[in-house]
Amino acid sequence: MKLLSTYMPGSSQLPADLSEKFSDKGPLLFILRHGRIEGQGTRRFIGHTDIPLDHTGREQARSWQAPLTAIGFKQVYTSALTRCRETAALACPDSTPVVDRRLNEINLGEWDGQDFEYIKTNHPILFEQRGRDIYGFRPPAGESFKDLFFRVSLFFSELPLSSHTLLVTHAGVIRAMRCFWAGEKMDSLLNFKTHYGQLFVLAKGYA
Repeated sequence: MKLLSTYMPGSSQLPADLSEKFSDKGPLLFILRHGRIEGQGTRRFIGHTDIPLDHTGREQARSWQAPLTAIGFKQVYTSALTRCRETAALACPDSTPVVDRRLNEINLGEWDGQDFEYIKTNHPILFEQRGRDIYGFRPPAGESFKDLFFRVSLFFSELPLSSHTLLVTHAGVIRAMRCFWAGEKMDSLLNFKTHYGQLFVLAKGYA
């Protein structure tokens, strides 16, 4: 896969780009990060913790409704977590997404839902280990990014990209797969920033 372009919520450029820039690239893969979540201002570990969208997040999802409806996706997939299912329902209200748990955010186990300072103070050795090996570190009862990459890779290996396809998923999933597609080292995955409601457009086998 090759990343062609990325768009922030409310972008008016998407329809023009599709017709003028990408029309000869074949079926495209659209990956949408869910909208902003409730309590997003608190710095904490959020993986499988099931948090709904806040008002801004719902507006971010709705901002994609017109351009994504115009594309007419035959395939829409979403993570099983509420924030993604809400985003998919608001962005593509006429679609019936397929829920696939392989698109879920990384499972942070016993750290899930805890704020950073609590973990740093109460589990300093583990917190330091995570900093040294962000790709391979696995929190207690949780997943490493290596584990996440493996399950997400299985999903993509089985994905039939025969028409324009939309995935609604999470920052961790997008970061892991972006490093793979770009041929970058996995320990750099947190250097890649994603934003709530951001849309990524990719093509298969495009050079």
